[in-house]
Amino acid sequence: KNMKNNRHIELALNSLKNSPLKITKQRVDIIKILFKDGNDHFTAEDVHRKIEKLGLNISLATVYNCLNQFTNYNIIKSVKTSCNKIYFDTNTRSHYHFFCKSSSNLTDIESNNIKISKLPKIPGGKKLDSIDIIVNLSDWYWLSLS
Repeated sequence: KNMKNNRHIELALNSLKNSPLKITKQRVDIIKILFKDGNDHFTAEDVHRKIEKLGLNISLATVYNCLNQFTNYNIIKSVKTSCNKIYFDTNTRSHYHFFCKSSSNLTDIESNNIKISKLPKIPGGKKLDSIDIIVNLSDWYWLSLS
């Protein structure tokens, strides 16, 4: 469990330092959990479970607040899936997702693997901010016709 020189954690802590958010032990602990394995996806409950496993005392409400603040300052991204679950994504580069409904697994799709050939005209006074694509997956069910 080497958290000392983890580049992902260092970059995220740097983003936190450059944001208006105060650097608190709780925020640092949550960043260490989120970025330990680099690009990853978590629900707030996932993060809270890891916090409890580590014996840290951070409430679920505080976890939600931190994750939403991190999202506001682009330290992480939030991804809303078809089952209304919100995932927090440590990969803030432009990319898309597969979402498997049966396993609730969210997986990255590199943006160069999807080609968008036509977009509608952007309404006046607005600019394109981002495009979110989630490719929803379900399991094959083989029907036995006996």
